[in-house]
Amino acid sequence: MEPIPIENELKAFKEHLDINERTIFSAKFGDGKTFFLNEFKKEYSDENKKKVDKKEKYYFITLYPVNYSVAENQDIFEYIKRDILLQLAIDEKLNPVDFDAIATSIFTWENLKEVICFLISSLPEGKILKKILEKGEIFIQKYKEKQTTFQKYESWFTSQKGGLYEHDGYTELIIETLKYIKSSGYKTVLIIEDLDRIDPAHLFRILNVLGAHIDEHIYKDSENTNKFGFDNIITVFDYNTTENIFHHFYGKDANYKGYINKFTSHQPFYYSIDEVAREYLYNFISEKCCITKESVRNSEQINNKFDSLSVRDVNTILNGIDLYIQEDVYKDGHLKFNTKSPLTYMISILKLLGIAQEEIKKTLLELPAIDLLNCINVFLYVDIIGVFQFRHNLFTTDRGNIPDNQIINKIKITKLHVGHTYIELNNEKIDKCIDKAFNYIRK
Repeated sequence: MEPIPIENELKAFKEHLDINERTIFSAKFGDGKTFFLNEFKKEYSDENKKKVDKKEKYYFITLYPVNYSVAENQDIFEYIKRDILLQLAIDEKLNPVDFDAIATSIFTWENLKEVICFLISSLPEGKILKKILEKGEIFIQKYKEKQTTFQKYESWFTSQKGGLYEHDGYTELIIETLKYIKSSGYKTVLIIEDLDRIDPAHLFRILNVLGAHIDEHIYKDSENTNKFGFDNIITVFDYNTTENIFHHFYGKDANYKGYINKFTSHQPFYYSIDEVAREYLYNFISEKCCITKESVRNSEQINNKFDSLSVRDVNTILNGIDLYIQEDVYKDGHLKFNTKSPLTYMISILKLLGIAQEEIKKTLLELPAIDLLNCINVFLYVDIIGVFQFRHNLFTTDRGNIPDNQIINKIKITKLHVGHTYIELNNEKIDKCIDKAFNYIRK
């Protein structure tokens, strides 16, 4: 079976990012958040630049704050900055940046020495490390030549670890690198993943730190509405579950929406791969079984079964359909029919949903006439060709341009508004068609 398609959801999320500088990607635990985001990154990353339009290219940095749970509040942002820098270095985005141009004070000279030492100690041997070493040697030489003084208070104020006004060498290097990336035609996106994997107490500690830095532009003169100048910041967790946890910690009268709104410009983006999978199954039934989604939803039993399906359940059904059908060709006169047809497909799906044989027949007979007839399909065509009457309405069968010697998998039945016939289709004949289809279904 092909992977469940999510192209429409990927496009919708792209449009969502266009109007949301900050957003919450909301989905339940195990609902495919990481899969979706990985597919989105494949679709729109700069590595895919041949496929997407220049205005749609993104550069992504993804962080996993589960690693910060044991850190002190003031250290959390230090870890974040280092993780961002390491990814920029590994992606070779630091190479074009002029370290000297960033060092505008004795503080940033000193701090950039620390940054370079950190990168050298963290990167594996290879061409990336070699280039950082080369840039570092040039920088250190110029540092020795350019010892200056800088206003002590400002240097101390901007160097506070984890402080709201922090603006050290790590921060400055990230900002300048993102500027370079954006000048190359890419939008920059910071994704903060797996927040719902964190212990609730740590979750709000980390959100508090992130929230303070997201609000940084309010407290200082900054042209960036997002920290470091990212075009988009995406926090990933279940919006509704986090609300329940929030009220558990802070009380039912605490203002969750006011607290969480700083993480999204307008509204969260809600996603569920389970819903996508169920929609895919509806479409499969419409195409393969000739039954509309509306008709499926009208059956209370099927509707309830569908609403409880997970993506794993849908995969199991789609992968099991063919296993239930004994594919064969049977003849009726000069015509040949394939047993793998709309009716056997539908019976297999209902069996995989856990519905018993007698209930399957009952469920099929409750379908609207046009859906029932198109589902029975070739099993009906064996006995009835042309115009016939069913449930006080006229219908006609049409196999299209399929020649007599070709195996028929599916025909089309349409309703007539005018006409006449001597053939009447009754429930007894319908039962025989369904019973014949069951002969080709494995127990």
